Formats: sequence, C-alpha cells, structure tokens
Amino acid sequence: MLIILSVILMEELPKKAKAVMGIYAVAISALEGTVTFFGLHRDDIIVITVAVVIVALASSYVYIVLFFRHYRYSICDGVIIIKKGALFKRRHLIYINKISSITVRESFVHRWFKLCTIIFYVQGTVVRLSFVPVEKSAHLKEILDSRD
Repeated sequence: MLIILSVILMEELPKKAKAVMGIYAVAISALEGTVTFFGLHRDDIIVITVAVVIVALASSYVYIVLFFRHYRYSICDGVIIIKKGALFKRRHLIYINKISSITVRESFVHRWFKLCTIIFYVQGTVVRLSFVPVEKSAHLKEILDSRD
C-alpha cells in the first residue's frame, strides 16, 4: 500500500523534489558503503542512520514549506500568472486568449484533500497548475470558458 501511495505522489511532485529523493537514496547507499568499509559496529550504524534520517526529514520539511509558500497564481487583465519555486523562482504567464484547451484532473489522493490539477494547453506548450481547490477550479474554468 505504501509503495502504491508513493508512486501516486511521485507523479505530482515537482522535478526538484524527485531529485531530492534521489539524493536521499544515494546518501543511504553511501552510508551502507561506509559501514562496510570501516567495519563499524551495530551501535554506530544506528546512530549514523538516525542522524541521516533526521537530516533528510528536516530538509524535506523545509523544502515543502518553501515550495507551498511561494506557489501562487492570479488572473488579471486576460493573463494567468503562475509563480512557483522553493529555491529557484519561476513565473509562467499564460494569455487567456491563447489557451487552446483546458483539462481538470483529480487523482485518488487529490480527492482526499478536495484538490485538482488544471492543465493548460497553449500553442504546443503544456502548463500545469497543481493543488487548486475544486471550487476554485470550477470558477477558473467558467472564467476561461466565457472568454469569447
């Protein structure tokens, strides 16, 4: 069950979060190699493992808080502005009159939290607006449908 949930969540995570998880996997394998190379005792292994886990959890928490604190969108003057990024900030400008189609997607995990992902198709480009409340997505879709 945990593996299925992690696969579902991995689909929604940004690329940087996936990279951080890869770094954790490398750190754990490096820990195993260090234990083997130095011939450490069981007590040393437990202390090192607990320290690595604490650092990994703390850094993950900080990254997630920063990511959601800086994740914003707004609609003004026919433009949707999406601002996101935990460490490196990015901004997407989507002109409403250039949007060719819109898709609203809800996964199993999204339904638990009453969230959805809105996918904008703009002249060969795909822009995702994630973690939008379902009520706001209906309002946003209504605004975009009435643009003609």
